[in-house]
Amino acid sequence: MKLEFTCSQCKIQNKFKPVTATRGELQMKVGDEVQVTCNYCSKEDKKHINRIDAVVDNRKILFALIISAVVAVILLSFYGLIALAVISIPLLIWIQEGKSTNHFNSYKIRRK
Repeated sequence: MKLEFTCSQCKIQNKFKPVTATRGELQMKVGDEVQVTCNYCSKEDKKHINRIDAVVDNRKILFALIISAVVAVILLSFYGLIALAVISIPLLIWIQEGKSTNHFNSYKIRRK
């Protein structure tokens, strides 16, 4: 999971750090509003943490897919059917990423 915000001027998605598991933890770390800077147009802006969204990190899934494919090819020559079980690892990671993203985005902080 990675956190992103949309620039109000150029409408491009930007990464946001620090990454936390829930919006409540993010509020405890950075407060209700954060100062953000667009990486493309360099506009500085204040964003409420409800405007920061979680998205699935496809790089993790791709990395897991590559690793599991290599391991499956190696195991296929020795153990056969067990190698096919290794292919399910990226699917499990994808499901977990989706759940954590949905959990983060479903919880909103009450505005004061």
